[in-house]
Amino acid sequence: MATAIGEFEGFGPEAMSFLNGLAADNTKAFFDAHRSVYESDIARPMKQLVVDVGERLADSVDPAVSYEPRVGKSLFRINRDLRFSKDKTPYNTHLDAAWWHGAEVKTSPAFIVRITPDTVLAGVGIYGLTGERLARYRDAVVGAPGDELASIVSDLRRRVKGAGLSDASRKRVPKGYDPDHPRAEFLLRDGFHVSSSVSTPTSITDAKFAAWLTRRLAKFSELQRWLIANV
Repeated sequence: MATAIGEFEGFGPEAMSFLNGLAADNTKAFFDAHRSVYESDIARPMKQLVVDVGERLADSVDPAVSYEPRVGKSLFRINRDLRFSKDKTPYNTHLDAAWWHGAEVKTSPAFIVRITPDTVLAGVGIYGLTGERLARYRDAVVGAPGDELASIVSDLRRRVKGAGLSDASRKRVPKGYDPDHPRAEFLLRDGFHVSSSVSTPTSITDAKFAAWLTRRLAKFSELQRWLIANV
């Protein structure tokens, strides 16, 4: 897999300038005029990064981690989905990727990253839960496993600068659960993520960035194991 797309050597020298330019002029005209920069300095290195980090995570964190360097799998489209959005700007100005556990891409706990010229967000989570899996998550939160989850989140908040929960999915605790439960903040979420953002390192244009990112993601490995076991 790695040989087909080459080894990750860092994002190209114009990658972050491209994202800044796209933020300032979010138009098809700008994107088309700089498409070659996007392809060479961003798109190709992003695929290489997915493979490099995936291999490192498999070696050191989760042997069952899965990844595939293409859109719809580990990579997210730079084109925004405008169907239900009031914001009609056509492009994202960040880069997203995910490495998930096991075979199911959309329903498995995943390591996540979002890269911008200024920050890199890294963390672990699981997207919108429904049905039996949502019920299983909620029951784990209020049951004995919830004590472990609270301890993991508390430790991450203490140990990882800026670590915090993703936004709540609902304003009230779901029916059937105690609104005053000590872990009510977890019940307000139909998907669960903890992540932190730090300043984008200078190694973003260097091969060393893959190792740096792997270390950031590994900080959240205990949460990943909890989600695998309980959701």
